[in-house]
Amino acid sequence: MRDRRRIISRLLGAVGVLMVSLSLAGSSHRQLCPYPMEEIFQGITYGCELITPGPEGNGHLYWARVDLMAPGIELYVTPLDPAALSQGWQYRLKWIADVVRQEGLSVAINGTLFTSDSRWRLRLPGDLAKSAETVVANHVVSHIWEHTYLLWFDDLLTPHLETTKPPNVKVLRMAKWGIGGQGVGLRNGTLSPGNSQSPDSRTAVGIDASRKLLFLAVGEKISPRLILEKLADLGAKDGMLLDGGGSSSMAIATGPRAPSGVLHGGWRPVATHFGVRARPL
Repeated sequence: MRDRRRIISRLLGAVGVLMVSLSLAGSSHRQLCPYPMEEIFQGITYGCELITPGPEGNGHLYWARVDLMAPGIELYVTPLDPAALSQGWQYRLKWIADVVRQEGLSVAINGTLFTSDSRWRLRLPGDLAKSAETVVANHVVSHIWEHTYLLWFDDLLTPHLETTKPPNVKVLRMAKWGIGGQGVGLRNGTLSPGNSQSPDSRTAVGIDASRKLLFLAVGEKISPRLILEKLADLGAKDGMLLDGGGSSSMAIATGPRAPSGVLHGGWRPVATHFGVRARPL
């Protein structure tokens, strides 16, 4: 009986948060897209554009460019959960809106592919979970997966995107923050010819290591090739995709400029998130 009440309580809570997320996702930001690029926090520039309908997608593309040399910039990657570890797992699923609020993030996206100990097809916040790819949170490495290409940052927030897999021990010793993906589709400003042209909800990350710039992007319906091309147009030199489909999400904290709340997704809790803290303007 106690388990049943707990399940019902979690379901009611999930429905409530889902309704709020859907309300936020359908509010003012859609009226502000296309949105001209504008600095919304110190070091974070935001923009939104409409994808011209075609075989590689349509709808909204939300993006943020982060100047990693700006004062006050901090990165966030979901840390391992000790209670989950004690049960043979790594994390608990969380809504992106909760992560942004609880961790004081300015912008966040979903992270790696994951599995979860969910009793139904509907995943609920609090479910135990494991990341497929390697994750590094404040120098703590989750695990090493043989198929991980690692985007990582050292103590000075210098970005690196490994082009071999898995990340070697030397890299993991230097990495303070890291998030894993399964393929580098943008390298030295050139798109890989193998990038898929099949549209879906997508989440992508990119960097320009020489200028210490980080790019985050989420598209409602866009192909891997096109979203990486958009990052390249914004100035990214190297990039890859993170988890996509129903996991794709981006959220921005309340600020004096640009829309706030869940811009896309947010209706599926996920295991890991990747975000940035920045000072207000």
